Amino acid sequence: MNEKDCFPGILQAVCLLVFLFFLLVIAGGIIDLLGFFREEAVIVSISNTVSFALVLLWGSKRAGASFREIFPLRSFPVTSLIPMGLVIIGISILGSELDNVFRVLLPPPDWLTHIFLRLAGFKTSLFGSVLALVVVAPMTEELLFRGLIMRGFLSRYAVRKAIFASAILFGSFHLNPWQFVHTTIIGILLAWWFVRTESLVPCILGHALNNALVFIYRDIFGLDITGYTTPGANGVQFQPFWLDLLGGLLLLLGLSMLIRVFGKAGQSTL
Repeated sequence: MNEKDCFPGILQAVCLLVFLFFLLVIAGGIIDLLGFFREEAVIVSISNTVSFALVLLWGSKRAGASFREIFPLRSFPVTSLIPMGLVIIGISILGSELDNVFRVLLPPPDWLTHIFLRLAGFKTSLFGSVLALVVVAPMTEELLFRGLIMRGFLSRYAVRKAIFASAILFGSFHLNPWQFVHTTIIGILLAWWFVRTESLVPCILGHALNNALVFIYRDIFGLDITGYTTPGANGVQFQPFWLDLLGGLLLLLGLSMLIRVFGKAGQSTL
């Protein structure tokens, strides 16, 4: 296997993400200065799309492989959809509570809280928030982390190392120490799905569902769950015990079902 087939390694991936970060800052600043869009979430969506597209185009050329090889969108076991959904819901609940714990131990600065509240739709339109978090983020981030980066890592390292290294980079890229553990766990989960299905489709769907849950609970069902759907601007609030228990049960149930599905051969595909 030549050097192109092994791109990127860990150090190359880090450099790629640093370059992407600067592109995001520059693109966001230019779009903001042009003044065509005033809503922060829309600016983020456009800057992310442009910046990720440039990095993915360059990275795929550097890897010397076709689009289908780097970004496989194959069918996967249809029976895995329900357990995947259960796992995402469970991790979302438990991860939210974990975020609450970290915010108690080390309160985040007000400016950072303000940014995330805006993106989560508390101070912007629902359309803008959904576009940024449920559509653009899953597509761009999965093509990069579980597509380009995972392909390079799997060609260089053992599967476990590739999964954990890509997940740590995924957690670090979000630049939020209070959610690092949560996002890294999500990264491990999605990388595992990619390895088992050899497809980015379940990764994109799982990522989108994870980001969409707060909107589903809050804006579709009108639920107001302390510590979960509440913004937390007036101090940290913990979730009800029953919700944490439910999250743990859903996670265990989903994982047990998913392991059985992945362990079976000849499953129907989607």
